[in-house]
Amino acid sequence: MNPIKKPFRSEGTPGRSVLEDRRVRLAMAFLLAILMWVAVTTVVQPNTTKSLGGVPVDYSYDSSVFTSRGLSIVEAPERTVDLTISGDGYTIGKLNQEDFVVYPDCSSVRSSGTKTLQLRVRCINSSVAGNISVSIANADNTVDVVFDVVEEKTLPIQVNTRYLTVEDGYILYSTAASSESVTLSGPSSELADVASCTAEVSYSDPLSDSVTVNTALRFYNESGHELNFDYVTADHETVEVTLTVYKTATLPINVRFVNTPPNFDDSVLIYSLSQTELRVAGPADTVDNLTELAVGTIDLSTFALDKVYEMPITLPSGIVSLDNVDNVTVSFNCSAMTTKTLNIPAENIEVVNLPSTYQLTVETERLMNVTLCGPASVLEGLTADQVVAQIDADDFAVSLGQQNIACSIYVPADGRIFALGSYTVQCRIQSN
Repeated sequence: MNPIKKPFRSEGTPGRSVLEDRRVRLAMAFLLAILMWVAVTTVVQPNTTKSLGGVPVDYSYDSSVFTSRGLSIVEAPERTVDLTISGDGYTIGKLNQEDFVVYPDCSSVRSSGTKTLQLRVRCINSSVAGNISVSIANADNTVDVVFDVVEEKTLPIQVNTRYLTVEDGYILYSTAASSESVTLSGPSSELADVASCTAEVSYSDPLSDSVTVNTALRFYNESGHELNFDYVTADHETVEVTLTVYKTATLPINVRFVNTPPNFDDSVLIYSLSQTELRVAGPADTVDNLTELAVGTIDLSTFALDKVYEMPITLPSGIVSLDNVDNVTVSFNCSAMTTKTLNIPAENIEVVNLPSTYQLTVETERLMNVTLCGPASVLEGLTADQVVAQIDADDFAVSLGQQNIACSIYVPADGRIFALGSYTVQCRIQSN
């Protein structure tokens, strides 16, 4: 059996517990008081003061005070202040800049101008705001703020090219800015002076090709004096200006003819133009490949003796006219020309380019009332046997059966003769 342990007793008093000793209890109470005092002074620290430096002034806080009167801050200095915070050490030890807002007291702001405002500080941490006190430590706790009515003004951007030079043989054909307008925002008093905006393009070398230049915007008043803004800002301060530079050339004008016979000699058509040449401009590689300008086409099937034609000027893609001319008048001298009507026999109708797997039979016995035009001296002795009506299988879709097929008329012996009007031949196509 284990022996029964006896309670410890102090040596001086046999049979009594050490906790029953008054001196021990006093010592323990004193020790506990010291520990509590240490805890309070080191952890809780009542009536502790703390400094917090570099807290920025927030000008947007409580801004409804002045914005409700149509005012805005147009200038305010960047400012920081130091704060003095009082409270228990445990609470204030956890606080930082985010727990406070420093702001100007705008309650007295009623109108535009520069206002000297008192700075205020507020704890925005609701969990501790009632348990601490905070003040601005700086001796100067005021700030000068400029207020005004802020408006917007939109101006067209005018491109100015007076500082540019262009190489000989080239022109600055057009300019285009990446934005057509600029919007300014600022005090109404300052905006009232702004009358115009320009993008004044400069380039170091004479221009011989199109370029895009980043250009700063400049602003002027009604008198043409440049403005430097104090408070006004722009939605953009530069634009990309594209300068289109073209090469120039003076080219002769000619007229082209369609529905001509296979061996046509256009020297028979003597004509004069209201303008024989045209000044044009365009990309250098395009202009360099041009030797003349065909301003339009005349259909010989509708040609009429002594008719005057108004031809619209149609230029190649990318080419522009530098002359203020939209049309060219074409006048024909037909004093030596005449017309003659003949009936062409079926044996004078020829077929070309017909695939060998097909056979074409002309069923028209005679092509009637074919009107020919050409030199009077040649047509006087021309007979129907000298005229050929040609059917070209490349000009129509070959299909089996009977159909009317267009034909072209020409005189093999003389390329100066051409037919007026259009003609068809009744044919039958069979497979071989």
